[in-house]
Amino acid sequence: MDRSAIFIDAGYLLAAGGRLTCGTTSRAAFRCDYAGLATKLEGWVDAHNRGQLSCLRTYWYDGAANAVPTADHEQIGGLPYVKVRLGRLIRGEQKGVDALIYRDLMTLARERAITCAYLLSGDEDLREGVVAAQDMGVQVVLIGIPASGANQSAALIREADEHIVLPIDHWEEHFSRRTVDPAAGKATPTPAAAQTAGRAFGITWANNASPEDLVELAGAHPRVPQDLDVALLLEAERTVGPLHDRQDLKRELRAAFWGEIRAAKDALVVPGSMAAVS
Repeated sequence: MDRSAIFIDAGYLLAAGGRLTCGTTSRAAFRCDYAGLATKLEGWVDAHNRGQLSCLRTYWYDGAANAVPTADHEQIGGLPYVKVRLGRLIRGEQKGVDALIYRDLMTLARERAITCAYLLSGDEDLREGVVAAQDMGVQVVLIGIPASGANQSAALIREADEHIVLPIDHWEEHFSRRTVDPAAGKATPTPAAAQTAGRAFGITWANNASPEDLVELAGAHPRVPQDLDVALLLEAERTVGPLHDRQDLKRELRAAFWGEIRAAKDALVVPGSMAAVS
């Protein structure tokens, strides 16, 4: 049976979707129902091709500090038939994501694993990948998110076999602003919450890092590398609240993060011995 695959550029999805439904591109300012969104998009794809193409899987592309998955990435990767691919987050910008999309698109086209690719992105750098996939017999449908101005490359739109902008009602039920408890008057981040967030991020990072990366990071103490620091702050704000003007809480957050990193590094064992790496 002929098959399709869905390719989601999370940077485009969350920025355009957040702006459309919540009026912001900051991931810390809204929640996204990833499971519901993935299911709804797959259902739309099935309806679009009239059930003639089974969906191989959904590919989710995003950036992360040192390409180490965040809690959101772990959640998304746990969804059925969803594969997460991570580039690197450098100074708040994702790098290498387009190359990952290109690689998967070329591999599936070359192996004749799919006959149609549904691409949710706006980056002109993907234009050559679209052309190459088409040369191998794959149809490419470009999916867009409504915007007041252009949020997709005109060149990418021209190359796609079909360009469909899904209306706001397709997206809005899966995005919601983070609300403040009215009884509290406003969100008040606390040192305890910052410490908890820092420990959680440190544990997740350490569990997914190689021993070499762990030792290298521990050697950078007390300064958290900028790309990793951005990821730490963004992830913490999801649960702690705004930290922009709270240097005291940022110190608590980073200290808790370093505590977990040093603990994980101290627990490393040199191969062939019982001595911990110092």
